[in-house]
Formats: sequence, C-alpha cells, structure tokens
Amino acid sequence: MRTCPRCVFEGNAVVDSAQNGITIHGTHKSLVSNNIVWNARAAGIYTEDGNEMHNMIKQNVVICSWWEFCSVDWIKNFGLHAGIFLIGMTNDIIENRVAGHENCLWTPGGARGAGHGQTVGRVCNAHTPFGEIRGNVNHDCHRFGLYLDNQFPRNLLRDDDGMLLDHKSCEPLTADGHDNGVVNVVQDEFDWHNMFVGQYKMGDVQYVNYTSVNNMHHMYWKASKNFADGRMWHILDSKVLNDPKDPIGKMEFLGPSGPHTFGIKDTVFKGGPVIQGALMAGQHCGLGGAAGPCDVQYLLENVDLTGVQGTRIGFGASSIDAGRVLPVFLSKDNSLGGHRAILSRHLNGFEKVAGCQRLGREWNEAIACPSPVRRLNIWGPNMGDLKLRGAGYEVSPDDAAPTSGMNAGRMIYEDVNGHGYGAPVLSGQRYTVEGKWVDGAVLEFSDPLLSKYLGVPDESVEVEIRGAKCSVSAADDRRYLWITGPVPRLLLTHHRTENGGFQCGGREGSKPDPTSTTTTTTTPPPPTLEEQEAHCGHSHHVCKGHNVFFSYQCLHGGLGCMAIGKRCCRYCGGEGAISSVACPGQEAQAPASTTKSPNTTSKLIVSLEDPDGRCGHGSDACGAS
Repeated sequence: MRTCPRCVFEGNAVVDSAQNGITIHGTHKSLVSNNIVWNARAAGIYTEDGNEMHNMIKQNVVICSWWEFCSVDWIKNFGLHAGIFLIGMTNDIIENRVAGHENCLWTPGGARGAGHGQTVGRVCNAHTPFGEIRGNVNHDCHRFGLYLDNQFPRNLLRDDDGMLLDHKSCEPLTADGHDNGVVNVVQDEFDWHNMFVGQYKMGDVQYVNYTSVNNMHHMYWKASKNFADGRMWHILDSKVLNDPKDPIGKMEFLGPSGPHTFGIKDTVFKGGPVIQGALMAGQHCGLGGAAGPCDVQYLLENVDLTGVQGTRIGFGASSIDAGRVLPVFLSKDNSLGGHRAILSRHLNGFEKVAGCQRLGREWNEAIACPSPVRRLNIWGPNMGDLKLRGAGYEVSPDDAAPTSGMNAGRMIYEDVNGHGYGAPVLSGQRYTVEGKWVDGAVLEFSDPLLSKYLGVPDESVEVEIRGAKCSVSAADDRRYLWITGPVPRLLLTHHRTENGGFQCGGREGSKPDPTSTTTTTTTPPPPTLEEQEAHCGHSHHVCKGHNVFFSYQCLHGGLGCMAIGKRCCRYCGGEGAISSVACPGQEAQAPASTTKSPNTTSKLIVSLEDPDGRCGHGSDACGAS
C-alpha cells in the first residue's frame, strides 16, 4: 500500500488465525489500534519485510492461551514467534498488551538483519531506528517479554519506501570517524512473569520508567556502548522488583560488558531470591555474541539496593574469567554504600592502595576504594599477554581461575568481540605496559562523558611503553575507536605504537590528520576456520542455500550479512543492491541505481570489516550453490 495514512484497522477481533493475526506489509503511516488478537499462530501483529515505517500499532491486546499452541512452523520462519513481531522497526508501538506467546514483543534485528522478502539486501534492520515505544505491558511469555534482540540504531539514508539509499549509512562510524548512532527510548515499559526481558547486543537505546516484576531475568543484556548523543543513563527512573513469595522470578539483572560506561540512575532494586548478585556486570563477556574486553564501568546515581535480599552486585555472569575480574562499579553518592569505586575481590593488589578495603558478602566480598578507578584499553592485533605494572598490581600473581594472573597485571587479549586488552587502573597514577609490541596499537583511557560527569574532564594516567611516556587522558581524540576494535585508521591524535616506538596523541584537532587513510601494522596470521566459527557463534556448514555463503567479514556487519538469521552467513548475487556482493567464484555486479535522492547530503561511512579480507579457507568451504 506504500504510504497510506487513511489505512485503518481498528476495533476488530481476530480469533484462531491459522497464520498471523494482522500483517502490515510494505505499508507506511497506517493505524492498527484497539484490536483483540486471540490464539493467532506464529505472530499476532506482524510488520513483514522490514521497510515498513511510521505505522501506529496502539492499544491492541494480543493473547495466546498457551505458547506452544501459537508457536508453529510457518513459511520457513522456524522459531520466529511473538505476539508482536516487528521486522520493520521504525513504527510506533504504544500501550499494547501481550501475553502467553513464546515471545511477547520481538524486534528481530539479528534474525532478520538483512530484511525479508522483497527487501533483502535493501534494508539493514539491525541498525534501523525504532519509532516510539511506550506504555507496553508484556507478561507470562515463555521466553522474552520485551525482546529487542540485536539493535544498534544509526543515521540511515532511506527513501520514502524505507529502502536504503546508501548502504554505507548502516556502518558504525562516519567517514570522519565519529559515532553514527542515533538514540531511541523505551518508555513506561511493564514486564512481569517472563523468562527474559531485554536483548543481546544493543546500543543507543535507553530505558525510562521501566518496571520489572518477578521475571526470571529482569534484564538480559550482553553488549552495549556509550550513547552517541552524550547522554549518560541506560536505565533511568526504573523499578526492579521481585516478590520472593511468588514462585516465578528471581532478583537478577544481567547487564552488559564492553568498553563503555553503563549508567543507571534513580532506580530501585528490591526483593529476592538472589542467585549471584542482584546487579551483575558483564554478562557473557568474552563469549560469542557478547562483548569485550571485560573492563566495563558501571555508574550508579541514586540507585537503591538496600532492599535486595542477598548479594547486591556481582561480576561476570556466565562469562570468561576476565568478566569475573575486570568490571568496576562507580558512584559519587550512596548508591554503593558511600564507596566511590568497587572492584572484583580477585584484584587483591588494590587492597594495598591507601584507603581501599575488602567488603562483606552483601557487596560480593569486593574491594572498595575512595580513589578514582577507570578503565584502560589497548586496541590492536593480538600481541600475546601484556604486563601492566603500577598501583593495584604490585602483588604476586594468583594463577588459579578465574584470576589467572590478572591480579598482578597480566593483560589477556580478548579476541572474540573487542579485539583488544583492558584493565582497571587508578586515575592520576603511573603505569608501565610491557610486551612484544607491534605497530598499530592504540590506547584509550576511560570515557569523556563519565569524566565530565564526575567533574574531572581532563583526568589521565601516565603510561610508559618502550621507554616513552604519554599522558593518556579521558579528553583524548576518540575518532575511529569502536567497541569491536581494532582501529581502522590511526591518527596523530591517537596514543599509538608506531615506527617501533610509542607516540603520544591528544585531543581532536590538536594535531593535523595524516593525509593517508591507511595504517601500517604488523598483521597477525588470519584466524583458522575453527576460530572463525567460534567468533561467529555458528558453523560454516549452516550457511548453505541459494546465494548464501559463510563470510568472516560479517563479524562486524555489512551488506547481505545475517542471512538466514546467522551472524556470518551472507547473501550474494541475486538482484538489487545485494548483487554487488559476489558469490564465491563469481564477480560482483554493480547494483541498480535509484531514481530517488535523500533530502540531506549523503555522508560516506567507514567500514570496519576485515581490511585484509582473509578468512583462512577457500570459498568452497562455505557451501555456496
């Protein structure tokens, strides 16, 4: 129907539909409101292809009497079931009620990242901004209540039919190296009696006035980032409540990891039972489909943990060892019992720092410090273990798991998600980092938004590498730095290893940008096929089918990636823009030109795909047909 503001489906009852209750297909600006959908198989309300925009889905009631009754196989969409199922993301979802389905409200950016049907290769749904999401209630769904899947909204260039005008606008960074994200808000969400609420990997989406009551996981979140517009708080004005008398639910908020500051403000955690910790930092850190390095910074303001019936905080839910060692909690008020920083109990070297002390069980026997603790990250190729020397690490190594020597400054490369190193350090101190350095490594200290919030925008640490010392500041240039590393373009304002030495950087604009857009680095050997499969989270064998192949480059996204719902499966050949992706053994075709042009000037976006394009195996291993 294309743009159809006069298209209205209102006040109807849809009962026992054999396949979907209400479908919005290729339509924009329609109204679907005040309908009742009962026992619709597969999906209750469905935006089908991914280009649908600005439709209003409001005040509908979608119920399944039993989730297995509604979760049926339908037209190759195996396992994709929800009361409201949005492949098209830029639509308003307001004051709906969903219950009893396998998932309540699902936006499948991961499973349908490249579109569906006629839009395959013409949209990038995992980066499509949401519309207004407000006032929805999701309860008693078998898996997720609200399920935002894998979503990093970006400044997309689209035509009036929701199709991409520039596929580069799906990339995480602009051509000049700045964040290409756009911020969305989920407001007045109420979820209860679900297995999960949340998403896997998601950035630039804020929860405001979120209420969670007796869910098995009050939040399920693996990876995130700092907000593109500089706001601080990922969770704001919210309540996380669990009545221990109710057999459904436990007090467990599983938060993300990765190199950023995760902010929670004006929020109450109350109830039990607690399994590991009420607020867990760094879920699945270092594992496929999550984040890394694991030195995430959790910032709390006016957060009330006093009503938690058990341990208040925890480190590394189901993560690699580093997830249990490296996260830090920060606060400037009484959210952490008056403590300014809390580190894992495994970093026993911080007990030697003046004023630091070990806490009791309510704080997970962690170590509290009055000093400013911040993250230090090193982005670049795998150089083996590095050795960090300085305050907090002047102890004998504990080589037992999970510490694995990290208490004495061992820095272990995180090669699955972040492709870099990380560790907490004390602001204002001096550190030395030793190792088998190669050119192309870049240092990053803390986050500028955090330092500004704490009133110390220029805070820094002095770092010595190869005999050279640099003051690495929170105010330094962050261009081309991204949560998945390594850095695709080195700048003179980056603190970096170069020409066999350590070169100091500085703030953006403090030094001229190099004229060359390439960097000279010592290239590590390409990962083996087995390593590629581990990073992607699936076997290359699943990427079989017509015009589908296994592509390790898809680890960082790209045109045609997320084919058949798998991270490193990629569409190729065919028609439209996807024809520019060559199938193994074939030449790419130039995509058909579009007659439409954007209202604003297109910005080129830098790609973070593997610059060498070396996958370590022949194309015949990917099963293209």
